[in-house]
Amino acid sequence: MKLIIIEDEADILNGMKEAALLLGDRIERVFAVTQAEVALELIAEHRPEIIVTDIVLPNMTGLDLMEQITSREYHPKIIVVSGYSNFSYAQRSMKLGAIDYMLKPFAREEFIQKLGSVAEMVSTEREVGKALQFADSNALLGTKALRDKFLLGLCMNPVPLHEHTVHRLKVFGLEWIAGGAFCVIALDRVEDDKQPLSEKEKDLQIFAVGNIVEDVLESHTPSVAFRNIHNQWVILTGCDDVFQLTEAISASIMKFQRLKVSLGISLQMNSFQSVSRAYEQALQALGMSHLDKLGHRLFYSEIESYGLGSGPQNDYEQIAEYIYLDQPEAIRTAVTSVVNGFVASVGAKGRQALTQRCIEWVVHVHTQLADKLKITLKQISIQLWVDLDACESLEEVRALLIRYFGQLTEQIAAAPMNPIVEKALQRIQSGYPHNITLQSIASELATHPVWLSQLFKRETKQTFSDYVTGIRMEEAKRLLRESNLRIYEIAEAVGYADLQHFGQMFKKRVGLTPKEYRLGK
Repeated sequence: MKLIIIEDEADILNGMKEAALLLGDRIERVFAVTQAEVALELIAEHRPEIIVTDIVLPNMTGLDLMEQITSREYHPKIIVVSGYSNFSYAQRSMKLGAIDYMLKPFAREEFIQKLGSVAEMVSTEREVGKALQFADSNALLGTKALRDKFLLGLCMNPVPLHEHTVHRLKVFGLEWIAGGAFCVIALDRVEDDKQPLSEKEKDLQIFAVGNIVEDVLESHTPSVAFRNIHNQWVILTGCDDVFQLTEAISASIMKFQRLKVSLGISLQMNSFQSVSRAYEQALQALGMSHLDKLGHRLFYSEIESYGLGSGPQNDYEQIAEYIYLDQPEAIRTAVTSVVNGFVASVGAKGRQALTQRCIEWVVHVHTQLADKLKITLKQISIQLWVDLDACESLEEVRALLIRYFGQLTEQIAAAPMNPIVEKALQRIQSGYPHNITLQSIASELATHPVWLSQLFKRETKQTFSDYVTGIRMEEAKRLLRESNLRIYEIAEAVGYADLQHFGQMFKKRVGLTPKEYRLGK
């Protein structure tokens, strides 16, 4: 493609020409002239696809030149440059068909990037055969494409609010972004897994969604919509009622396209430099809301309720205890916290990633239960994976896991006595005459005292201490009735070194003193 540069200052003209040549074979030929009249002759002969013109030129302005070259047959991409910060120049140049306006002085890199973007636009139009018939239509579409690229640039990288940026905002009618509160909304379709679309059908659907969004935005100003590289629609809005706006968008898309959509809404920002941060927040909220197949709207401010960095996601032992001890409310709370944490961590990776995290968690809990209880549990069925993947909403995911862990509780309850508790009972039976403790038996069985205490209570319906006391008292009663041992000898025989303590425990448990019991009172 060919490029012509019209600039009356020779040093600037040479610098712009050298910069253009750095684009290599994307620009086949560069014309550089200082006068508009000479430029008109070259334009008539060579029809360059790109024109870069200064506004103030000898004898004829760049804007006058633009008026003369406008025709139905010829619609070049025109970039206007000026050393004057008069916004009326920018407005008039855009009306005449310019696709961008650059304020001097500008950086060499910015100029090269601008030319590269326009050259890419020309190449794309050639490839898809979208050459337009009228200069006004071309200018409109070209300006919108550059506006969208400019907006996406603001979203991808923090940009300082300098003079050039202010002018770009004004050219595109976006100065409200720099002058007030705004937020970013990210929107994506909820695809139907049962009826997958072809790529062409998806493109048409995305296009239709964009048209609906732009129609809704007309009554919710100031707002602007554009597509990102993931074919998601992004909305920058300064309207007061974002809740009502997102309601209207969802309802309109459902009405006209019968489509469910997910939306992520950033926090309200008050600084132009925060556009990129708001964009990141909107994408994160969208990713999390998109995990719900029913379509969902999630404000970034709600994400804290999803337990970021909290919840016993890796505390498998704690979850195992809730299951074994049959604590349904604790299971419900834990599942909610863990699933919310998974949602926050997988974000936009999708439902498959969430399902995989849930399955991995269940496997770890199974392993923890088997190791701690020394029992064999039924293998995890592939059906659990299928059922999780089929869940339409996050609430269904949570409910399925709560139900599954409840079934594990029933399975454990129906199993024979826990082997750890069986061994503990054997140790108590043989060791009660001695100074036996929960800690000493836990150490022998290589388990944690707290875990042993909970297992013991679940299986025997008694605490460890009550059970040991019961064994000792039953043996003391037998000896008091069947032997001639003195009471202090019986106390020592059943594990009490202190006769007074033995008497107190016996009276509390039996209701009589040892002597009264021996005498049959």
